[in-house]
Amino acid sequence: MEDRDMEKKRIVKVWVDTEGVYATTEDNVTAGYKFSQWKRLANASQKDREHFYLTYGGIHWPTLDEDLSFEGMFESKGYCKRTPTEDSVYWLAS
Repeated sequence: MEDRDMEKKRIVKVWVDTEGVYATTEDNVTAGYKFSQWKRLANASQKDREHFYLTYGGIHWPTLDEDLSFEGMFESKGYCKRTPTEDSVYWLAS
């Protein structure tokens, strides 16, 4: 278990633009999702896309009832593998 904990990477920045949502880890790796991959996000206004909050494991859009995990975002880039707890890539307020 300790080895897995050492492999965890912390998110330090999350942002959106008109095309997608992105996150950067403490070791400067960036990954993202295009809004077109997710029906609710694809059909949302930019104002709604910009209204999100961060949880330990991902991003939540309360007005859209949409959640995306950091682990899934970075797995699609080949940066990590899925885990049962989906917390190999996480956000924690500093």
